[in-house]
Amino acid sequence: MRNPNGYGCIKKLSGHRRRPFVFVITDEGRQKPVEYFTNLVDAQIFQADYHRTHHHRSLPGHQITLIELYHRWLPAHIADTGPSQSSLDSYKNAFRHLSDLHYEPVTKLRYTDYQRILDGMKRHGLSYSSLKKVRSLISLLEKYALKMEIITKSYAPLLSIGRNRPVRPHHTFSRQKINRLWKSVDSPGVDTVLILLYTGMRCGELLQLQKADVHLRQRYIRITKSKTAAGIRIIPIHHRIAPLIEARMACPGDALICDDTGRPYNYGRYCTIWRSVMHLIRAEGHTTHDCRHTVATLLDNTGANETAKRRILGHAGGDITERVYTHKNLRQLRKCIELLK
Repeated sequence: MRNPNGYGCIKKLSGHRRRPFVFVITDEGRQKPVEYFTNLVDAQIFQADYHRTHHHRSLPGHQITLIELYHRWLPAHIADTGPSQSSLDSYKNAFRHLSDLHYEPVTKLRYTDYQRILDGMKRHGLSYSSLKKVRSLISLLEKYALKMEIITKSYAPLLSIGRNRPVRPHHTFSRQKINRLWKSVDSPGVDTVLILLYTGMRCGELLQLQKADVHLRQRYIRITKSKTAAGIRIIPIHHRIAPLIEARMACPGDALICDDTGRPYNYGRYCTIWRSVMHLIRAEGHTTHDCRHTVATLLDNTGANETAKRRILGHAGGDITERVYTHKNLRQLRKCIELLK
């Protein structure tokens, strides 16, 4: 359908440009660029908003597609909740699974359309976690569409993703394996595994940790970037890993975990180190998240205070008394972490 007069148009410019799409309007007989974009969807959203603002009406027959809804929802969601980078990456990956529906009008999507995507993911062997993330994204998009009065019904609560059957359940590090780490502490990368095992940090939290967040004199670490709000916390430095952290602080780079040139590790690069360390101590099959399970299990075995354990691991408390009225100072948290041997 041809756009009405005064609606403007979108052009793709030639060459290799960072923002190749341009929205132009006709002004005194000449086309005038208004804004440049990295992708066509953002340009189309701007075009629709520009027309609505300047002409007080929408394009006749225009129906918001799923991809347009996603690009409208995401900035609003970021402004409201401030999600972590890992959450943003999760949204992006989940939306990629919905690619068959991207250009379908939202008002025409039904339960069978969404369920077909999820069933296809199951047939291709994708994990329960991946299906759950896609369903969660659908729920978020539908809630936004309901709020904006684009749709009148939500199908997300009806979607089925089956039962959670872990491909490989997490298991803890044995005392023998931990002892092998200490015996090989001078080998490359072993110190990073020990830091994980004596702090309970997520691997992503360790890799994002800056030296400015490590307080050697007061002997604690401040986590400022985490996947959850409860993950923003302080962790006392266990006396056994204090020398390892001091050595890392003396290395080049702003991040605590860097290579010899001061370049920080992303998860992909770090996995190479992890695999070499696991081969060294004959612990193939372990994942980085097993360190958190190990810390939680060892603290539980020692009868550690439940609230202090939650604070150290960055888990949200389920009880209102614990979440709101219970406070644990650094001394109490240190007493808890030192129960690890």
